[in-house]
This record gives sequence, C-alpha cells and structure tokens, in this order.
Amino acid sequence: MNMELIKNAVAEAAARFGAEEYELTVSSSENTSVEALKKEVSAVSYARSGSMVVRCVVGGKSGYAASELVTPEAAALIVETACDNATVVDEADQVGLFPGSDHYETSRDAAIELPDTDALRERALKLQELAYAASDKIVDGTQSFVSGMNLSQDVMNSAGLQLHYETGLVYQGLMAAVKDGEDAADEFCLTDVSKKTVEETVQKAVSGALSKLGADTVPSGKYDIIMDSATICSLMERYADVFSARSAYLKTTLLAGMEGETVGSEALTLIDDPFYPEKFGHCPFDGEGVAVYSKKVIEKGRLNTLLYNRMYAKLLGRQTTGNASSATGIEPKGLYIAPGTVSNEELLKKLGDGLYLTSLQGLHAGANVQSGDFSLQADGFLVENGVKTAPVKNFTVAGNFFQLLKQVTDVSSEVKFDVGSDYGAPDVLLSGMAISGK
Repeated sequence: MNMELIKNAVAEAAARFGAEEYELTVSSSENTSVEALKKEVSAVSYARSGSMVVRCVVGGKSGYAASELVTPEAAALIVETACDNATVVDEADQVGLFPGSDHYETSRDAAIELPDTDALRERALKLQELAYAASDKIVDGTQSFVSGMNLSQDVMNSAGLQLHYETGLVYQGLMAAVKDGEDAADEFCLTDVSKKTVEETVQKAVSGALSKLGADTVPSGKYDIIMDSATICSLMERYADVFSARSAYLKTTLLAGMEGETVGSEALTLIDDPFYPEKFGHCPFDGEGVAVYSKKVIEKGRLNTLLYNRMYAKLLGRQTTGNASSATGIEPKGLYIAPGTVSNEELLKKLGDGLYLTSLQGLHAGANVQSGDFSLQADGFLVENGVKTAPVKNFTVAGNFFQLLKQVTDVSSEVKFDVGSDYGAPDVLLSGMAISGK
C-alpha cells in the first residue's frame, strides 16, 4: 500500500470534483494465524485488509464515502461519491476540518515482524500437547490457536493534518474442554505471547475448566457479589455508549445532563486513559486527528465528563475529549475502573459470604443500554467466610447498570485488561444484587 499515491489521488480527485476541503482516513491490518484441534493443525490463515473513509466538503456541506479497496483508483472513486453525497445533505458542516493539536504524546508502539507459519504451528501444537498432558479429564474439543497482527492508521486532510500510527501483537489462546462422567465444562484463556508462556496459558485454562466441574445453581435471593475483572469489563463494554456525548445529545442515556452530579458510589472512579501501560495500543490521536489524553470520567462517584468528539462537543457546548472514532462516532480509548487498596484475596474476605462471578452470558439480548436494565445468565463460585468454595452455574443476575454504579462497595488493587481490549477493571464488590436460581 503506497500512502503517497493514495493521498495524491484523493487531492487530485477533490480538486476535480469541486471539494473545498477533504479528509482521508486509512486503516489497515495484517493477520496470520494457526489453529489446532485434536493435536493436529486444523486451520492456517493469512490476510491483509484495509479500508478508506473520505470526507469532502462541497458548498459548506460534508459528504462521506468509504471503500474496503485501498488503491489510488478506489480513492478517486470514493472522492467522487463523497462529493455527490455532500450535495444532498440538508445541513451545513458543523465543525470543519481539524488542522491538528499543538502536541501529541510520543507512542512507543510499532509494527512487528510477524512469526512465520512454522513458528505459529509449533506453538499451537505445544498448547495442545501440554493441555492433554495436564489432566486425564481433557477431552477432544480442546482448541488452541496462535495469531499475530499488525495494525496501522493514517489520518490526513487539506488543512495540513498528517498523522500515522502502527502497532503489532502476537497472542495465543486455549479453550480447554474437560469432562468427568456426564459433567462437562470448559475455560478459555487468551494471553499476550510476550507476557505469558505456553505453560502459564495452559495452566490457567485447564485449572479454570476443572474448577467448574460439579457446578450447581444457587437459591434465589439478594446477594452481595464480586464480579471478577473480565466479567465487569464485559458489562462495561456493553454499556460504553451510556458515556457517549452522542447518546446524551440523542437522549438515549440516563447520564444526559448529569455532568457534575453524583452517579455512582464514592468507591467508584472510572478513567479513560489511552496510554495505560497494560492496555494494547497507545495511539496518540483519535479518529479526527485530535490528541488523546487521560481523563477521569467518574471521580469518587461524581460524573466529571462524558466522552466527546468535535461535532457533539460543539452541539452540547463542550470541548472534545479526544474520543472520536470518526467525525460522527465516539468510543473509549482505554476505559478502566481505578484500583483500590485491597488485594483480590482481601476483597473476598470483605465479601464474607456471597457469590464470585466469572462470566455473564446473553449481554446482547439481555442488556438494555438505554434503560440500563439487564438480566443475564451467570457462572461463578460460592464464597463462604471469604473463601471461594463450590462452583455454581445456570443462575441469573438482574439489575440496572446505572444503579450498579451506586452499588460498588469496594474494588481490588489489581487492574487487568484483556488482550487487545480497551476495557479494564479490578475485581469489583457489589451489594444487594438480585439472583434467580433454584
């Protein structure tokens, strides 16, 4: 992909089709992977992909067009389409093009040399070999894979903006399936190859699967619970739009108009930090080319700010927070719950008796983002006298996300981000959650 040729094609086409201003965003990825099943390689893949989005301003109105073909010829075609689209837009462009921020943080991220197929194959089979050797309860259906990826993004416009970012990652995953008589369970573990060995990945997946054997449900009632970091992250990701200024403008979040108000417990601080060290990807600019920065969205229960791009910042009389995914979209860049002062073990002791949740199912069907209501199937463990005891499954946890922010009693000191995720959290202690079991 020759970016200079593509940029030149956009500039020439913009002049030819009467665009007063133009903007180009190009995203590309390179991915390679090997999967293994039943101690044999089951799939090998390699792919390069990309996309272009062009914004053209004609007569003071913005038109957009996109292509998944990243070539100079495709660039010229989507410029023509974007200019045509601008002529049928009713309202004038709200914010114009962005010329660039005064300062951008220096990212140490870089593209990497991806492992060759032989290296990926060897590691994927090693995951299989060690998984089967770890327990006689491991059964066929145990899957492993090793993948590498490089990502890049370019943003440029006729106002002089020209930014480039790239990063890469190699990661491994194991789905350990176990069976004891008629009782079956599984556990998935995904790790960064640079941070966890094959042995550590296998141990976590296999021990996690074995710990679920013999699970039963729990009696219905009100429980104090702990959601582990991965579980609370999955809930945060589902409800991320409630912190978006777009949702506030459209009145589809109950946090609209609540900036400066108390929306959570004093134990809750929620931070959006694009440069959090344990998070994958530290791009110094957002989808509009605005410099990103760390901000406390909620501080000790008080909503300091929603997340803004330039358009919704102007519509709502605020400043952008550098959270644009595009000129119209908004996304977190590294949203996490700030750590507390107690360890995970001390948090369990603080819970005493209750439930420790390790997964939630049905987030897309059972969680209403606008109202905040959710009713989700959950798995986890009983906690008795501050110790995790019997595994439990097939029960439902119900509540409301906006109310849940106020039910946070304490958080542990160990923040974790899943591999490749923009969401992080410690274990979180919540009071008075409704559980429906037997």
